[in-house]
Amino acid sequence: MNRLIIISIFIIGLISENAYAQQRPQYTQYATNQFLINPAIAGSQNLDEIKIGGRVQWIGFQDAPQTVFATYHAPFKKMPFQTTMRQRGHHGFGAILIKDITGPVSQTSAHINYAYQHPFTSNLSGAVGASIGVLQHSIDMGKLNFQNANDVIIDRLIPNRFAPDGSIGIWLYSDKFYFGASITQIISNTTMFMPTGEREIETFDLKAHYFANLGYKLDIGPETSDWFIIPSVLFKSIRPASGHFDLNIRAQKSDNFWFGASFRQDDSFSGLIGFSAMQDFAFTYSYDFIISDIGPYSGGSHELTMTFKFKKKQKKIICPDSFWL
Repeated sequence: MNRLIIISIFIIGLISENAYAQQRPQYTQYATNQFLINPAIAGSQNLDEIKIGGRVQWIGFQDAPQTVFATYHAPFKKMPFQTTMRQRGHHGFGAILIKDITGPVSQTSAHINYAYQHPFTSNLSGAVGASIGVLQHSIDMGKLNFQNANDVIIDRLIPNRFAPDGSIGIWLYSDKFYFGASITQIISNTTMFMPTGEREIETFDLKAHYFANLGYKLDIGPETSDWFIIPSVLFKSIRPASGHFDLNIRAQKSDNFWFGASFRQDDSFSGLIGFSAMQDFAFTYSYDFIISDIGPYSGGSHELTMTFKFKKKQKKIICPDSFWL
């Protein structure tokens, strides 16, 4: 597939005013890695957690988007476990590193995160969080072929551009449900440059991304069964677009095995499967079947995440459940 076609598709998504225009990477496995879209997750469990993953999008397109990411978060200043309304909260710290590549264009982001977790009861907690970081927008000039190497248009391209970035979020969670809301890329209106062909460039402004998601845990089978299902929904919007939603349902056996399906509005159907080994390592894989206009030309999208958990031996913190991680 011609490089110009895939870059043009990417640009249309970036500068569209009439459709949902995702400027940041999208994730099929958001329901098992909420920290990627909400900084309030940091430190919500009594363990250090590292997730490493990658996504290859639109198989069959030359120079299609590819994303790799790594996240880390942990609690600190933990308080003794109590079951009274006077239970003290604790702090969380985290970091996120993401690199997204589309042909000659790449975007690297690095953030540090802080959250305050506060238990309201033994089964209900809330959190607020924020992150701050930097975006690096790069163009590999060696991958661009200009008809006239002396064209003045080349001088307008900025091979590397940096911009400040940040996000904020809230998180409410219990042993039965979760609700989250967040805004990423809150430092918007920074102008970026992008090549769209052999002799043209386009500009686009960074826009804030709005997320809201809700999930509920439903026990299934007899009381002795450790199987449950988690239906969830994610709403996302970039103004002035009206927004899009993802629907997700996952069946899970304790913390050992899970499988599910997802629907992304106007884009794809997905299947996912995962397992955990010895409570310290988890593996999740998903495949997207594309239903948008590029579906007939694409072999779908693949996403893989590996999770490493390091349990704390110090004083315990309250975490009503971790089915939403």
